[in-house]
Amino acid sequence: MSGDKPWIRGDLRIPAAVMAEIEAHALEAYPSEACGFVMGPASEPDLLDEARREENEADKYHKLDPETFPRTSAMYFKINELRAQRAFTAGEESGRPLKVIYHSHCDAGAYFSAEDAATFAQNGQLMWPCAYIVVSIKQGAVAEHRLHVHVPGTDDFVESPLTIV
Repeated sequence: MSGDKPWIRGDLRIPAAVMAEIEAHALEAYPSEACGFVMGPASEPDLLDEARREENEADKYHKLDPETFPRTSAMYFKINELRAQRAFTAGEESGRPLKVIYHSHCDAGAYFSAEDAATFAQNGQLMWPCAYIVVSIKQGAVAEHRLHVHVPGTDDFVESPLTIV
């Protein structure tokens, strides 16, 4: 999979203005987690040049079924899977693939949590062909951001370089 989608291996570049958009979304959503997509040109696999906000549906699912979805948006994010699949397909067709899913952590570090890993890798397979940015918001301010990528053949993720350009 990584041969035709090299961004899943990480070592990506993002313009400062696009990272600022992601961080602004995380700040606006606080104390809930923000989430969204980051796209870029297929011709430059390591470049991320557009962020798109998505709704965190965690509270909606929690309200409907608190036993199955015990976490609220303060500790969890849920992206609409149909919209995500459509975004992956549209990106492939347009030459501007969805390369990264981003989300924020509230009053916690920019690590890739066990919940994140269980959502995006199962039985050694990456569920969606992208990398992941986590933005840490602590006490209403951006503390850090980190890029995480899947370790092929495992359910693990590791940090990867994200260069601000």
